[in-house]
Amino acid sequence: MIITVSEKGQLVIPAQLRRSLGISAGTRLDIIPEANGFKVLVDHARKTKRAADCIGITAYSGAPVSIEEMNVAQYAVK
Repeated sequence: MIITVSEKGQLVIPAQLRRSLGISAGTRLDIIPEANGFKVLVDHARKTKRAADCIGITAYSGAPVSIEEMNVAQYAVK
């Protein structure tokens, strides 16, 4: 696959390839220099997620907590 480098030095990865490799905005790529060029690997270990994708990852099973209840400043001693 041949792609073109922009005037700003940016590479455009075709949408079909991004989808098949799971590349989205914020995905980190590891570029490895080689004798005749370079190799690009998706850094899955450090791939970022949207905040919405992280809902429920802590497996909290208690009652819902309001934003007001999360404000620790209200409990500060005056």
